[in-house]
Amino acid sequence: MMLHSRTRWRVVGFFMLAAVMRIDEAHAQTRVYVSGDVFAEVIQLSRTSVTPPLDDSTADALSAPDGVTLGGGGRVGAWLSPVWSLELGVDTGRALREERSLSIRSPIGILIPQATLRYQSRTSQQYLATSVLVGYHPVARGRLHPGFRGGISFMRSERTFTVASTSSLTFTPTVPGSGVVIPTVTLLTNDYTVVNYGLAATVAAEAAIELSRRFAVVPEMRALAGGLGGIVLRPGVAAQIRW
Repeated sequence: MMLHSRTRWRVVGFFMLAAVMRIDEAHAQTRVYVSGDVFAEVIQLSRTSVTPPLDDSTADALSAPDGVTLGGGGRVGAWLSPVWSLELGVDTGRALREERSLSIRSPIGILIPQATLRYQSRTSQQYLATSVLVGYHPVARGRLHPGFRGGISFMRSERTFTVASTSSLTFTPTVPGSGVVIPTVTLLTNDYTVVNYGLAATVAAEAAIELSRRFAVVPEMRALAGGLGGIVLRPGVAAQIRW
């Protein structure tokens, strides 16, 4: 009876070892990977609108621009099982810049109701994301392998903007002793840079095209939201090398 029990456990152990060896053999070439990616970054931020628009352009000057820019990054990951993976990546987009001609109320508006001052406002917005994502990869046949990822991105955002103000108001006589003066306003502009750190929820969908056992091209779409004051979409493609 004892011998029968030992034999049974040996058989069970043999099959468990064989299963582990088959998994290791099947994934020996894809256990770890590194990749480099390029993407288009679509930025859509929250904003406040005033109707009719105010002459004072402080709100406009502080608003960051929406639009599309380019970016890239690098990642390293590992398969924790045949269908689950863990990835660490750093991706950054180029600064999205915008230059506008804005107006500001002039203090001589009391004397001349239509008096306004105009200046060039420069704004920009840039995001850097350090992401930790868990991936789920359904078992698929052939060279096309879909996948889904979700996790957290540690975001660094850098925003620059221009703020204008009237620094002084002087009255210069046209002719000494005539009593007629010309109001002169000095306009002062300052460029500010604001750096913020926060967390953003990140989800992604991909379709890895396996060109060889060690190399794949991965079209993907990533979305980041929460703590950004808007949504950032990053459609792109990555080149992935596996071991």
